[in-house]
Amino acid sequence: MRFVLFYCALLLGTAGPLFAQRNCTSDELLQQQLQEDPQMKQNRQQLENFTKGFSIKEAKALNGGILTIPVVFHVVYRTDRENISLRQIESQIDVLNEDFRRRNPDRNDTPADFRGVASDVEIEFCLQDVIRTRTNRADIGSNGDVKFTSRGGSDVVNPREAMNFWVCSIGGGILGYATFPGGRLSTDGVVCDYRYVGTNGTATAPYDRGRTGTHEVGHYLNLSHIWGDGGCGVDDRVADTPRASGPNSTGGACRYPGRNSCGSGAGDLPDMFQNYMDYSEDGCMNLFTVGQRDRMWAAVQRSRPGLLSAACDGTPPPPAREICDNGIDDDNDGLVDCADPDCGNSDDCAADVCAAPGNLNTTGLDGGRRARLSWDGVNEAGGYDVEVYVNNSLVAQGSVGRTSATLSGLAGGTSFSWRVRADCGGGEVSDWSSANFAARSADEVPAGIVATPNPTTAGAVRVTWNLHQPAVSGVSLVEKQTAASFATVELLTVTGQRLFTRTASDAGSIDIDAGPLPAGIYLVRVTDAAGNHAVTRLVRR
Repeated sequence: MRFVLFYCALLLGTAGPLFAQRNCTSDELLQQQLQEDPQMKQNRQQLENFTKGFSIKEAKALNGGILTIPVVFHVVYRTDRENISLRQIESQIDVLNEDFRRRNPDRNDTPADFRGVASDVEIEFCLQDVIRTRTNRADIGSNGDVKFTSRGGSDVVNPREAMNFWVCSIGGGILGYATFPGGRLSTDGVVCDYRYVGTNGTATAPYDRGRTGTHEVGHYLNLSHIWGDGGCGVDDRVADTPRASGPNSTGGACRYPGRNSCGSGAGDLPDMFQNYMDYSEDGCMNLFTVGQRDRMWAAVQRSRPGLLSAACDGTPPPPAREICDNGIDDDNDGLVDCADPDCGNSDDCAADVCAAPGNLNTTGLDGGRRARLSWDGVNEAGGYDVEVYVNNSLVAQGSVGRTSATLSGLAGGTSFSWRVRADCGGGEVSDWSSANFAARSADEVPAGIVATPNPTTAGAVRVTWNLHQPAVSGVSLVEKQTAASFATVELLTVTGQRLFTRTASDAGSIDIDAGPLPAGIYLVRVTDAAGNHAVTRLVRR
């Protein structure tokens, strides 16, 4: 499922061949895709940042008020039944136009509680082309094969200027799936099983009103499920859809109010199971909200800008121009963002927008067993990446939210180099700044434990120890300085009788008073918090 972000499946009913309800593993698949494609993760974060400050009023004014998206249908079929008719395809286009313009005949079924936020999305769709491809695949599955001719499907067509909509026999009870903005263009678009497209022909109840297409196009335009693919603590990033603990599968009973799965008291609204982004049966769905409208427009403006100038009459769109901070090769010239000459005068590509940290310093701690790395802050930075090397080999790395970090477990006599860069958000990072330092000399504090003066006649005896001799691979980077560790210092007779015990900060030394001790031979034992210990002999004369 490498190429799939979201897919919607039906669970098989136990009483017969009909499917019982929708089911999606969208969040699991999304996390998988983000892990496999670091660039997509960056693109998605940039889109979220853009959406937060998006003005739909300005966007609509710049684009004529109504956005029309061309649709290229790919009918990938093995049997004649799977080769759905043009009439059925056109009925799906009609449903999309009704649902996204709030002209759907069942719009009056929206409960009064939600009519104030129910919205005309002001997006329309037009049929640009139908491509029919015969396949030998009985069920082509949900792993994206339908999008590649070499795998028995049909290659994507002009994904920057058109929404590709594949129709096939998916198998496994899956209704359909769609890619979110920010992924690979080669897999970009919507897929629906041939039994859940449009309103006639092979359309199968209770999913025979074209709402599977509406739901998947919502994903394509950056809408999540209304429960945010989590519990009540997870949001769909849309303020006017009430929180829900999970999907609502109405099973044909569209009575309002239904459950209030995240109810928090008086005034809290029940779950909006009428929303196209829930799991209700087709006959129960009837609205998008104002917040969802704005989110979809932001997705087009930021991540699918070619749709803004696309045409359905066969005339070529105007030449695409590179958008300078969305991580996408918008004009298909092989150059992305600030690497494209189109962005030469863009504020997004101005020099030193995210400056490298300066004034790097290293301070030894705990007798050299730890080191504090520090640097001057960068105004635009929300955090910093730190890497530490020994002989050009990376031994520690991490990200911190302040202008310092602490290294622990330093081996004596080792030379280190380290570097830091600023993370200014939205995928923008500075150049690296570098510095060097050496851990304490191996003979600065002798390994093990010593007591001086020894022998002693009276007075204070300084006990000094060094129990830490870790390998370089044990270096670890932590954001906050850990609390001081402690060591236990014991004075024993040669027969093992404990005379006294003291607890000391594990700073490497402590003074003990030998004055009250009778002449003789004693043992001093030090044990640190990790269980390391050392023993030395003390002679009292």
